[in-house]
Amino acid sequence: MNWSKDRAWEWYNGLPWLRGCNFIGSDCANRRDMWQSFHAKEHLETADRELALAEQTGFNTIRVILDFDVYYQEPESFMDVLEKYIEISASHHQYVMIVLTAEAELPHGKFEDFVPKPLGEQVYALGYHQGRSPEVLALYDDTSNVYHPMESPILRDKFLEMVRRVVTRYKDDERVVCWNVYNEPGIVIHDRAIPIVREMFEIIREVNPIQPLTAELWAGFYEDGSINEVERISLELSDVISFHCYFRFGEFCKYIDYLKQYGRPLLCTEWLNRIRNCSIYDIFPLLHAERIGCWCWGFVVGKTQTNEPYYFMCEEYEKGNLPDIDFTKWMHDLYRQNGFPYDPREIEIIRRYSKM
Repeated sequence: MNWSKDRAWEWYNGLPWLRGCNFIGSDCANRRDMWQSFHAKEHLETADRELALAEQTGFNTIRVILDFDVYYQEPESFMDVLEKYIEISASHHQYVMIVLTAEAELPHGKFEDFVPKPLGEQVYALGYHQGRSPEVLALYDDTSNVYHPMESPILRDKFLEMVRRVVTRYKDDERVVCWNVYNEPGIVIHDRAIPIVREMFEIIREVNPIQPLTAELWAGFYEDGSINEVERISLELSDVISFHCYFRFGEFCKYIDYLKQYGRPLLCTEWLNRIRNCSIYDIFPLLHAERIGCWCWGFVVGKTQTNEPYYFMCEEYEKGNLPDIDFTKWMHDLYRQNGFPYDPREIEIIRRYSKM
């Protein structure tokens, strides 16, 4: 059973206003690169430098998404690297929100043909958001060909081992601020995510961590005020409400107003989309005024190239759709490779409101 509203508010009011970023080091091409043992020393050194910059910026929290392909192949090293990231984060006064699963890079094909994504030097495409070329994205066009590890009789036990092991290790650790049980449930596998969400919440509650549990609302609400079934279940199970919002100011306000009806603390775990007018100038002061915990997407621009637009936006613009996209701006990320801000005025705003 999820926390009462009173318990959720007691937890939230006992913390400073949470503000930070979704973190991956600029020298990591993807999350496998972040968690694997290959070049871990160098990646952790980069993280140390960049999280020092996060602290100087005024941030106090990061959000990180785990990668099951790495745990599957080298579980002991994975746990060691995770601890080092948490240690480095704490040394720079950053709470860590841990995301236990996401649908971004699920296995595809038949269960019995499963091969984990290779570790070592990671391949990425220059000029594409998260280094994903159209050929890579096409693998997920047929969602019937994609499956979550929980759906696989071959992977299920190993995946649950990872979940239990990570949560058990940090269940009483105040460096970990929240368990993000499932990032964007259903975005690829749709309603098939429902039993997975339910079971993961149940398993984590058995461990009884001191931190709250949450799963994202990401699709928004319909005109009649309803939400899809996956999100309804996620909302029902969550202790605090986490959501993604890449909308411009007016739509962002409407979404906040909609979520307030549930009477729980709000955490915006993904935001910042300059090319669609979701900007630091408007949204960061709004989140501060509403005291909504927030994690923008990206920090120092690097191999993941999340300053680039989603590829589908380029295609749609060429078809005459999405005419309001401003391709002259970075989509995400706050700093250039040399440590200078993309826009120094943005950092001034973050620092000013973070000190209030």
